[in-house]
Amino acid sequence: MDKPDCKYGADCYQKNPAHKEKYAHPPKQEAAAVGEQPTTSEGPPAGTATEDEDAGSGSAKRLFNEEQLDEDLKRCKRPPTPEKDDNNAEEAETGRQYHGMGRQRYKLPEVPMDVGMMSDLYDPQIEYSKRAEYKELCDDPKEFIRHKFLVVMPPCFDALWEFCGEQVAGQANGKPEDVFDKIGLRLVGPFDVLAGKFKDVKIHEPGDYLRHWRFYFDPPEFQTVLVKKGSGLHYGYWRDEPDNTDGLVACNDVGKGCEFKIIGQNVFDAVIHFMNENATVTPFNKAPMDNLKKRIVEWTTAKGIPLKGGDKIKARDKLVVCKTFHKAGLVVPYDRKCEIGYRPLLESDANLRKMLTKFNNIDRAKEKAKFQDLMMELQALITAANIAVDECDFGTALELALDLFCHGTTNLHEVMKPLFFTGYSMVKRPQYIAIIKSHLDNRRQGLKLDLLSKDD
Repeated sequence: MDKPDCKYGADCYQKNPAHKEKYAHPPKQEAAAVGEQPTTSEGPPAGTATEDEDAGSGSAKRLFNEEQLDEDLKRCKRPPTPEKDDNNAEEAETGRQYHGMGRQRYKLPEVPMDVGMMSDLYDPQIEYSKRAEYKELCDDPKEFIRHKFLVVMPPCFDALWEFCGEQVAGQANGKPEDVFDKIGLRLVGPFDVLAGKFKDVKIHEPGDYLRHWRFYFDPPEFQTVLVKKGSGLHYGYWRDEPDNTDGLVACNDVGKGCEFKIIGQNVFDAVIHFMNENATVTPFNKAPMDNLKKRIVEWTTAKGIPLKGGDKIKARDKLVVCKTFHKAGLVVPYDRKCEIGYRPLLESDANLRKMLTKFNNIDRAKEKAKFQDLMMELQALITAANIAVDECDFGTALELALDLFCHGTTNLHEVMKPLFFTGYSMVKRPQYIAIIKSHLDNRRQGLKLDLLSKDD
């Protein structure tokens, strides 16, 4: 009985006798004869065309070459995984150990690995990685704040949280973040991290964290940590440099404008300033407020934390090169002897305000010609500030950028960005570049500035 031909022909790798009995295999010499043509001494090999036959046999020659190429390609391909055969020596070899690992043959799925499939495969892994990294950050509040808010908190920040924790110790449902609720003051911003509010919530884009409790007129140097409930009055740390931990605190009421006032050298000063100056006193909260103030004084005295100290504020005042529109002042590296690091703007504050007021009621998209006319007047100051940067007076560009920011018109956001970027880059404060960019990209008015409220 005729046996079916083996599909691997003379190149079959199977050594199993049962396989040899089941399939027919041509002798190797016959296989060689298929690929080789006999030659004679009298002329060219059989099957090749002479010069006279080239025109008539070109297509046949190409066909022969294509068939030969197909055979060559087949021999280069890895043969498919054979079915398991207990008597197959090749099969037995594939099961041997290599450094303790078993060698197995796997057949890859015949599915095109296009972009969509790659996304389906790896997006869940990337998302898991992000969530794992986020969880690690939540377990380390200091690292979370540094990573998400790009700043380092001063010692008094942790001290106030410790004080609040002691006030609710022993209370069944007491929370440190609620200690000042009765006097109308709320702990926000980085205190939300200590309160664990960022755990098990939606992961946001990096810029969203930089805008968390950032009011309309808050420059990059300011970070909100306390808010009067239901109002735009807020207190926070003022840092001339991102890694500064002096603990200077300032306040601003966004409803009244862009001006800030530095009121103390630690966050306890901010709490007491609020109770003395801005708290709403009623017959119901006056006694609790007086009692709370007394406890703060006693606790800080025991811990060696000075209140109403002005030494750090006075030391900073000596470094201020200009007040800017926000009145808190700008501090940049400045050599007073050589007068390098800052030079005044070409215009006075009063003239600059008049110039900027003209931008208030312009629709930049619809009144392009009018906007360009006004920009010609402002361009002289911008050019002068850029020249100052070229001559190492970096503070001038920052002063002009902050004045444009404090004026508040959104028409000038794209104008002030290059000034901010250049100025902060030159004084080596890259964190403030990220903060101001995220703020200007989504500069919101009003009081709904809590990133976590979006997760409710």
